Amino acid sequence: MPCRVGITTNPEARRAAWENKVVGFSNWRILDKYRSREKAQAHESRYAQRYGCQASPGGAEAGGTWHVYRFDYTRTK
Repeated sequence: MPCRVGITTNPEARRAAWENKVVGFSNWRILDKYRSREKAQAHESRYAQRYGCQASPGGAEAGGTWHVYRFDYTRTK
């Protein structure tokens, strides 16, 4: 089963978005929280490499707390 890891400042909205993009969404977890995007991005990259999860580094800069999340899924829609 594939997994995905990412970062966001709005985990509820990001979860809802992913639930609409994939089939078999499961095991959503917040792995950690950071005050800086750079630290969250570094965690995302390490986790993706270590566990073989899909990741898409990048995205818009935003203020607030950065959450590193991960979930499993069966396939994209």
